[in-house]
Amino acid sequence: MSSAPSVLNSPDYASLVEPRLGNTIGRWISFASACRPLGLVALSPDTRVNGDWGCGYNLADTHIVGFSHIHDWQSGGILLMPVTGEVTTDWQSPFSRDTELCKPGYHRVHLDRYGITAELTATVRTGAHRYTFPADLREDAAILIDLASQCGPCAMLDARLVQTNPRTLEGSVINGPTIRKPKTHPVYFVLTLNTDATLEPFDPARVQARLSLDRPAVPVTIKVGVSYTSLEAARANLAAESGDKTFDQLHAEAHADWNTHLSRIAVEGGDATRRARFYTDLYFSLLGRRTVSDAAGTYFDNTGPEPRVRQIPLTPEGRPHHRHFSSDAFWGVQWSLAPLWSLAYPELIDEFCHSLTDMYHNSGYIPRGPAGGADTFVMTSAQSTPFFACAINNGLHRPSDLEETYQALRKNHFPGGLMSKAGYEHTTCKGGGIEDYIALGYIPEDLPPVGMHTHGAAQTIEHAFNDWALAQLATALSHTADATLFTARSRNYRNLFDPSVGFCRPRERDGSWTEPFDPSQKKGWTEANAWTFTYHSAHDVPGLIECFSSREAFVARLEEAFALSEKQKFFAPRDHHNLIPLDFGNEPALATAHLFQLAGRPDRTQFWLRRVIDTIKAGNSPEDTWGGDEDQGIMGAWNVLVSIGLFSATGACESPARYQLTAPLFDRVTITLPAGRTLAITTTGLTPTATNYTESITFNGRALTSLELPHTALFAGGALHFTLASTPSGLTAA
Repeated sequence: MSSAPSVLNSPDYASLVEPRLGNTIGRWISFASACRPLGLVALSPDTRVNGDWGCGYNLADTHIVGFSHIHDWQSGGILLMPVTGEVTTDWQSPFSRDTELCKPGYHRVHLDRYGITAELTATVRTGAHRYTFPADLREDAAILIDLASQCGPCAMLDARLVQTNPRTLEGSVINGPTIRKPKTHPVYFVLTLNTDATLEPFDPARVQARLSLDRPAVPVTIKVGVSYTSLEAARANLAAESGDKTFDQLHAEAHADWNTHLSRIAVEGGDATRRARFYTDLYFSLLGRRTVSDAAGTYFDNTGPEPRVRQIPLTPEGRPHHRHFSSDAFWGVQWSLAPLWSLAYPELIDEFCHSLTDMYHNSGYIPRGPAGGADTFVMTSAQSTPFFACAINNGLHRPSDLEETYQALRKNHFPGGLMSKAGYEHTTCKGGGIEDYIALGYIPEDLPPVGMHTHGAAQTIEHAFNDWALAQLATALSHTADATLFTARSRNYRNLFDPSVGFCRPRERDGSWTEPFDPSQKKGWTEANAWTFTYHSAHDVPGLIECFSSREAFVARLEEAFALSEKQKFFAPRDHHNLIPLDFGNEPALATAHLFQLAGRPDRTQFWLRRVIDTIKAGNSPEDTWGGDEDQGIMGAWNVLVSIGLFSATGACESPARYQLTAPLFDRVTITLPAGRTLAITTTGLTPTATNYTESITFNGRALTSLELPHTALFAGGALHFTLASTPSGLTAA
């Protein structure tokens, strides 16, 4: 595992973050406050617990149900609630946002019903609570432990709880299956207090226990160590990460950890609100995909007929070589996390590749959305291929057996691999359409209704992008025949382009076009429409231009898509993504603005990027949003890249990878790179309240003649300077 650079004595960027942003349309996995970057524990208040969408902490609610430790992709559990009096059911309490404090690594709320101030913080694998009861308390004080209620998408099954001494409890609960995660998995925990307590009798079949306290005169501190593998590992995680540290020490460490990570990209100047929003976006890019391995490197493998506990290899110093992770889909990661992490957090992209390769060794698949120790097969195609191509071709991931890793990725591009499976297709290989894709050059619209997202046109275009990504890796590894094969397949999107209408569109098995055609129809498309997917093939803009017959026609139709989308504020409500040409609250549209630049019109890229940012991605209050579901860092990472003027429409998959340059939104951006290097991005002529156009650019004092730089140049560090103007002029070359 590569070492991460550290930033000392940095400003307090964590204080600028608003963790509640976008919360009213979020999910169980979307919000966390008392947590660490990519932490297993995401300890947060819950206002709703029974469901995925809108559950967990929701800004629209006025009552808190409790504080649970796991808010993960298809996982949840271990809910605590401090109370006074003889409360046994309906223990929720109103709270006021006027007295709430929510920052990275810390959350404080006042439970008005009980007069209790609750504070939360965390390490990677442990949660810490501090409850201050009323000074004039005349009733019994207690902690309710709810291991029975559904947390997020998972029913809680077969819970166990034992008090081993007056200040320690141990327990476990089984996370039930979901439509996305068909197998159960365990969660183990060890809970310690700083005061004696008595566990009252409870129904072992439905563990909603009451832990009685002796009217505490001092704040009650609770620490909870969590593991997916065993009670022994939960104890070890608690000892290794929390030990004898006080709540205030743990809080300070969490705050410092977030500042260290956020300080990798230091921005100065520009608009103050936009700077704060920048760090909120950066925070979310490091939040949702979670560590699931123990401090000692053990992790839960649920890919086989029986679950197993496995061990990550140890370094000569006895530390795990990398962590193991859960993750929502890699759908859209090529336009968000991959190019961002490749510059600012290269150790993370390396760790994730190792984790996904571990799962290949266990199951025979490199997954695209692991949860509960197995793949959920979320979304479509071989979406982890661009992630690996980016990591390997940029020299950020060095697998122990590079050829094995390549062959594992290649497997997903043939029958039986991930291109055979549509969303959540666990036991069959029918919905991905790979056989038709190979034989016909496209996937028709008569796929069997297995899984979800079995849309032939969308999968054709997604397969084509991922084939291109694999071709880049094949080229770098001198697999010449494969490079030729996958490059040819990457042009299959052209088989769906109908010049008579100027769109890609669905086709039937006999080759005829699906009728009737409306570019806003749902049929054929995954969470988008023909407007979006026509411009999805960012890997081959020259080919797309050929489809349109001219650069002017290509640009005109794209301009029309943006103009229509602006009327709807670039955002469509969930499950209605097709009702807008380009929905920037969802993944498929994320590269579209940069296609103007790749077609020779960088002025329109900069114009429309600014419109999108200002319309739906500019504020930093709890009521502001990304325009849609944040999807575990994808929206936040896209915002970060656009704000600093760096983007890769091709997912940084080539060797060398290409980054497009656009006008930054700040006077100065400093990215801390490994080995003490820095990339300084500065501007002259920035106008924070208006669209800025690139007039000229220099890199290390040399004038650039194009609006691109390779990853190798950026990652080596140096000085990138933009001269900006209020009207389009200067550089036009892609």
